[in-house]
Amino acid sequence: MTALVALTSLPALAGVVFFDTTAAMRSAAGYPISNRTSVTWAYANRSAEAVCAMYGYARGMYTGEQAGELMGVHCLTHDSVVWMDVPGGDIRRWAWWQDGVTNLDQQGAFYAQAAASAECGNRGYGTGFLTGFQNGSADFMGLNCIPRDGVQYAGARTDDTRFTGLSPNYNPRYAPWWSLRSVSNQVCQYYGYETGVMWTFANSGTYPVLSLGFICFS
Repeated sequence: MTALVALTSLPALAGVVFFDTTAAMRSAAGYPISNRTSVTWAYANRSAEAVCAMYGYARGMYTGEQAGELMGVHCLTHDSVVWMDVPGGDIRRWAWWQDGVTNLDQQGAFYAQAAASAECGNRGYGTGFLTGFQNGSADFMGLNCIPRDGVQYAGARTDDTRFTGLSPNYNPRYAPWWSLRSVSNQVCQYYGYETGVMWTFANSGTYPVLSLGFICFS
């Protein structure tokens, strides 16, 4: 990551924009993070969205990388993402969702991501991710969806040495949010995209190696 010197208040014309965030920026957005390991994926997504909004972007996700106080973020312009509130049941119905979990901060990072991607696909989009916000009393969750024409599928085995975040024993079910984000970026950027999400995995036929599925976008 390169230290952030200055940010224009006007976002780029379209797509995904990367920059580093400082501790002061994250605090100013209302969701301070000093260490990526100390927060849940849902809190991290809320924080990223708030930081991106401060600079005129629609939504965002942290990259998962941290160097000192700097944390990378990918912000999405308004014409590259569609936001909606969806009933919690629409997310919880997917097989990836861990049964019985209703609080987003208590859901596993991979399970939440896979369910969000499935729901966006069911609604005619290419993929998506949860904002991390929810209305518990009304049972609604914030969902960001990426248009289908802007995504590309990619895959990698967990023993693929091209990606430093992977290892033969890597298992997304137990991986922290920042690891999932980092690995997704490594794979998607290898294939020429700015970022992406991990949406599925399967046995590779060689224990314990898994075949991971990604949906990439720029």
